[in-house]
Amino acid sequence: MTRSTGPWTGLVVRGLLTAVFLVAAGMKLAAVPFEVEGFARFGYPLWFLYAVGAAQALGAVMLWVRGTAVYGALLIAAIMVGAVVSHLRAGDAPAMALPALVLLALAAGLAYARRGELRPAALPA
Repeated sequence: MTRSTGPWTGLVVRGLLTAVFLVAAGMKLAAVPFEVEGFARFGYPLWFLYAVGAAQALGAVMLWVRGTAVYGALLIAAIMVGAVVSHLRAGDAPAMALPALVLLALAAGLAYARRGELRPAALPA
């Protein structure tokens, strides 16, 4: 991520996030019963399951495209914020949100480490 953490840290974090989110996206896009039931329990419509799956896949791919890794990490982090809030709002034990919190921390750390890729928005003339 940064030189102080070693050159391989960023690759390992990107690889881990990619593996986790491609598997998670595949499960959502295949409408695995576990995922369908979870989204229904959270009160979300079926189309949202597919939207989240597509966003997870997009975020995972963006981690490897030059100039978009920071945006992919931010997208993944936003999805994980939603996951944490969904678990807590549904009354799940805080431990149920722990995996999402860990993934959120990894994605946020990666986004922070790659913050130099952020491009300032163009100001209107």
